[in-house]
Amino acid sequence: MLFDLKGRRKRLVQVVYVCLAVLFGGSLVLFGTGSSVSGGLVDAITGNNKGGGSSNVFSDQVDRAQKATVQNPRSEQNWLDLVRAQFNLAASSEGSDQQTGQLTDKGQAAVIGTTDAWERYLKLKPKKPDSGTAQFAALAYGAQQEYRQAVRTQEIATRARPNANSWFQLADLAYRAGEVQKGDEAAKKAVQLTPKDQQNSVKDLVKQTKKQGAQVVKAVAKAKAQAKKQNKGSQAGSSFGPLPGQQAGGAGGGTGP
Repeated sequence: MLFDLKGRRKRLVQVVYVCLAVLFGGSLVLFGTGSSVSGGLVDAITGNNKGGGSSNVFSDQVDRAQKATVQNPRSEQNWLDLVRAQFNLAASSEGSDQQTGQLTDKGQAAVIGTTDAWERYLKLKPKKPDSGTAQFAALAYGAQQEYRQAVRTQEIATRARPNANSWFQLADLAYRAGEVQKGDEAAKKAVQLTPKDQQNSVKDLVKQTKKQGAQVVKAVAKAKAQAKKQNKGSQAGSSFGPLPGQQAGGAGGGTGP
């Protein structure tokens, strides 16, 4: 991992990210609906996938999705299925250490696979990019600490579903990308769309997120400068934070008590 940030809000933000996944409406992958996979993203994130089937269920899902893209690489749906399958794998116990929240080797490969599949999907020039899948790709870019690309991708999801959760996630990623003005604008909309009795809590969370985002920007810049000085610039882009929703005080998402 490129860097590690400690804080006081890990559990709260972990819940926020799980709620984000649910409220963004990705029901196909969240609950395994219309899929041969037992369980879905929520089970993968929370580690509660206790359904039947192979312990390699998420890897098997990726294998099936990859075969489908080989058989029909012009199918937008096949690439969307692969994005979701790769993200599920990264978020599962196969892809993330359930104690530390850090991505395993398989999880890192799945995170890269998530964004690769998303980019192949975009190359097909869909008339209206799938917003539900976009938010998974945004989180995967975030885990790779490619925050500017994460922002661009999250904007697709937010434009389609401009609710409090999507605006909050956009703000979080924008702060990490150093796009403070965009983060402030997104955060303001997140607060406005939050029920009044919860707005103060969201405002506090935004303050923590903005502060952490500034720390992320500094840490990334420092790490890149050190890598360049050591003639290891090619390694600067290969670092990973935990997948948002899986982190234990890491850089891929929020921190907690």
